[in-house]
Amino acid sequence: MPDPHRPFDHQPRFTSRLRLSRRAAAVAGALVLLNNSVPPTPSLAAQRPVHYVALGDSVASGAGVPPVDDLWCMRSANNYPHVIARVLRPAAFTDATCSAARADRMESQLASLSRGTTLVTLTVGYNDAFSLGLERCTIVGAVTRQGAPCRTSYQRMGRDTFQEEIDATGPKTAAVLRAIRRRAPHARVLLVGYLKVIPRGRRTCRPGEMFTEGDRRYVAHAEDRLNVVLARAARSAGAVFVDMHPASTGHDVCAPDGVRWSEGLLPSRATLPFHPNLEGERAMAREVLGHL
Repeated sequence: MPDPHRPFDHQPRFTSRLRLSRRAAAVAGALVLLNNSVPPTPSLAAQRPVHYVALGDSVASGAGVPPVDDLWCMRSANNYPHVIARVLRPAAFTDATCSAARADRMESQLASLSRGTTLVTLTVGYNDAFSLGLERCTIVGAVTRQGAPCRTSYQRMGRDTFQEEIDATGPKTAAVLRAIRRRAPHARVLLVGYLKVIPRGRRTCRPGEMFTEGDRRYVAHAEDRLNVVLARAARSAGAVFVDMHPASTGHDVCAPDGVRWSEGLLPSRATLPFHPNLEGERAMAREVLGHL
């Protein structure tokens, strides 16, 4: 078994033949407490001291979820990185997440990385395109309930500028992932996707969301498209994509209180509109831990 006191660069690669360490056992036990999730393999938790850096936007920072850890960045001490850190008990933990972060403006957060970083989570891309469309379609839907006026406003001469903006998020996110790899070459890098926020089918819950029926389908399609774009970006950059859509199906903004993981336009749980509540942050942590 590798000596945990030796520097990471000189430690041999962990193999499945090694027995679970006490750290990995603690991870497994904590995951059981986090809603009976399947325990992760010990590939990260058992092989060396964890130096964890969390990067991302307001979804990653847990904006609006109490208690506040950093007012300027609207960072919560109960965001999914903090939940992960409480389970892993890393040797070092830096939460650089900050509300309003975009894939093309990540330099200040990337400065938190080093060659000693062994684990990085990133959630970004929402503010590069999707959030603007979400706001626009909400405003339009507050005025009328008929048709798909927001979709129409984005479509010109056979083009859909909203979809194009979402597609453009992919290369920008991949560039961030490559920058992470350059700064932290020994790290396990996970791109953590977004929860499903928009209800599917004919479900509606005004004033929790204000879309017309046509625009609700349009925004849901855009949300799915962003998920695919982020998954491709992760693959192209050699990162792991944590797909939150399967787990969050049925937990959208129109789900009952206590079931939903994201709040709508008028949150009943502490968070920002169309952002994860505490249960949503915990759900994201569970999925990440399941990939470690």
